[in-house]
Amino acid sequence: MMMKHLTVAAASLVAARCVLAQVGIQGTMSNFDVFNETGINVFGAEIELEGLHPGQVTRTFPSHFTGMTATEYTSGTTFGTKLVFTGYTFNPPYSYIIPRVGQTTNGHYAVNLPGCEHFGFAVASQPRTTAFYWLDEGSHRVTAALSIPMPTWTYVPAAGGAPAVMQAVLAPPPPPPIVPYPDAVWVKTFVTELPARADLMELISYDPLNPDPAHPSVAPLLPSEVEAEWELLPGDSPLAEPDIQLADADQAVVRRYEFYQYTGTYDEVHLPNYQYDGGPLPPDAPLGQFIAANMVAANLGRPCPADFNGDGPVNSQDFFDFLTAFFAADPLADFNGDGTINSQDFFDFLTAFFAGCP
Repeated sequence: MMMKHLTVAAASLVAARCVLAQVGIQGTMSNFDVFNETGINVFGAEIELEGLHPGQVTRTFPSHFTGMTATEYTSGTTFGTKLVFTGYTFNPPYSYIIPRVGQTTNGHYAVNLPGCEHFGFAVASQPRTTAFYWLDEGSHRVTAALSIPMPTWTYVPAAGGAPAVMQAVLAPPPPPPIVPYPDAVWVKTFVTELPARADLMELISYDPLNPDPAHPSVAPLLPSEVEAEWELLPGDSPLAEPDIQLADADQAVVRRYEFYQYTGTYDEVHLPNYQYDGGPLPPDAPLGQFIAANMVAANLGRPCPADFNGDGPVNSQDFFDFLTAFFAADPLADFNGDGTINSQDFFDFLTAFFAGCP
């Protein structure tokens, strides 16, 4: 299964690793559905997360593969983590599902359906870029990467009588080397607020025809939750979403982006010739088929220092993850934030670990 078109449900979960109990974004995460449009059988998949070490990938969404490895890669001055999935559990021949123009999966359609697939990851820091590949029997990439637009989250604390707000800027993927700018995409945006943290396994849309009690949905879907009916994201500039005013500092903001093909013409530097400034979409607008449904979330709250890997509970895995970071001199092991990694960080972590979380 490789794709030109994919369905993404994105979200983030990252914990600030310091003893200061300050409010801030605790992480990012992403879930996505993928259609196979390669025309051939595939046997694996790869997600590339630039700028992250393997230890910063805290969770993955269960997809239909029996194995998954997370390895670090370097390319010149850049580095990142490759998540490689192998052992696909749906046996060939497959009945591949080709999306119709305007079709949406709502971020849930492919969870248990042969012919398309569902993936997800939670990370301790926002990746610089993301890319997806389908793999053949030898774990070789089938086609070029698909880049998925991801938002950059910013939390602005309350100050001077102004309420705290969450900001999200949806940046276009970096341009491929062949053309100056990547393809433009149409975007439809939904948004909701939660009174508590979002969880990676909840970042799927509710499907009344295929309910999944193991993964309750928190993703916005209702007409009342539409934030922007249509926006055109060109390849050269970010798309800032409206600020969200928060009642308190222990909430989560969840957005759901639907991406559709732009089928219009481009200028000499591959920017769209079609101009759209909002309002009802004209009948002749160059709107193509559905690409992706990307669910994204940013969790606020006061981080628990003992929850070193940011997965919620405090247990032995946090201890082992800290030891791994400590002996690797990973910056995350600077537990007390004094700029150096030494025995004091170890003792400070032990103190926090045995104290647990409130």
